[in-house]
Amino acid sequence: MTSQSPTSIAEYSYVKTIGNAAAPGQIGFRNPVDVALGKGGLLYVLSHAAENSPSGKRIAKCTFDEEHFLGEFGSFGAEDGQFTWPNSLAVGEEGNIYVTDEWLHRVSVFDPDGLFLRHWGSQGNGPGQWNRPAGITVDQAGNLLVVDSMNHRIQKYSREGQFLTQWGGPGDKPGEFNIPWGITVDDLGNVLVADWRNDRIQKFTADGAFLMQVGVSGSGAGQFHRPSGVAVDRDGLIYVTDWGNDRLQVFGPEGRFVTMFLGDAGMSRWGEERLSSNPENMLGQRAQAKSPDREKQFVQPTAVEIDQAGRIIVVDSARHRLQIYQKVTA
Repeated sequence: MTSQSPTSIAEYSYVKTIGNAAAPGQIGFRNPVDVALGKGGLLYVLSHAAENSPSGKRIAKCTFDEEHFLGEFGSFGAEDGQFTWPNSLAVGEEGNIYVTDEWLHRVSVFDPDGLFLRHWGSQGNGPGQWNRPAGITVDQAGNLLVVDSMNHRIQKYSREGQFLTQWGGPGDKPGEFNIPWGITVDDLGNVLVADWRNDRIQKFTADGAFLMQVGVSGSGAGQFHRPSGVAVDRDGLIYVTDWGNDRLQVFGPEGRFVTMFLGDAGMSRWGEERLSSNPENMLGQRAQAKSPDREKQFVQPTAVEIDQAGRIIVVDSARHRLQIYQKVTA
């Protein structure tokens, strides 16, 4: 599948799918909610799992090109190195992985190999406290920006967890939020936030000054129903996972709608290996699928990331996989 914008800003092609539904110890994911890029083509994928399936909460580590599954770390619980309600993750300049936990109101830190290092945070509404921390990203100075979702604000921390500043507040006016979720920083240092319940993306300067809004409520082109994740490529194009509308939308730097993807997934390499290992059972499951075309589509995508090669990585949460697109021209 190739998608081209009506204004020919960019052209895209579907590349492949990575992942399949898997229990801990198996190769795959369980309701992944976020992906972060490590050095050397590494992917760290955070599985939230269903609320009635606590054993699925973990971080998988794999390579992008060869899809080598390198293991997993983290587990359900409240002890060091465990999660209860993991939401998002980011990789710092030093290679450490930072993970938000909405239930435990904290950020946990792991080294690149998955060794637990520390955590910080407590519940509250004061500076440096959280009420269900969600999206997390690293700014150009190496500091951490954390979405404090139920306090309807953004907080900035040093990589050691020292509180630096905050902005936002509850509401629907410019600079206000209603349960924000995803967050990213563009090449200019500007901050973009998926303002989930306000059905919009807000863009700010690095210091939190409001710049513009993208999108309104609805199901049409350029409209959102609970946007969850946001990313910006090197040309300034804005990519948004439109969670409630089961799609990915693309906007120009000024916020004008460009194009959208509904999903194009084929069977992943891991899925093929799983099928060949137990063909009788797996073919029976495939036969129960309502439609192969419907299986291609996104279901509740939660996050999007873009690598240095211009590949767009979409976290297709309810399908337990990543769908990958390539930006061909710009």
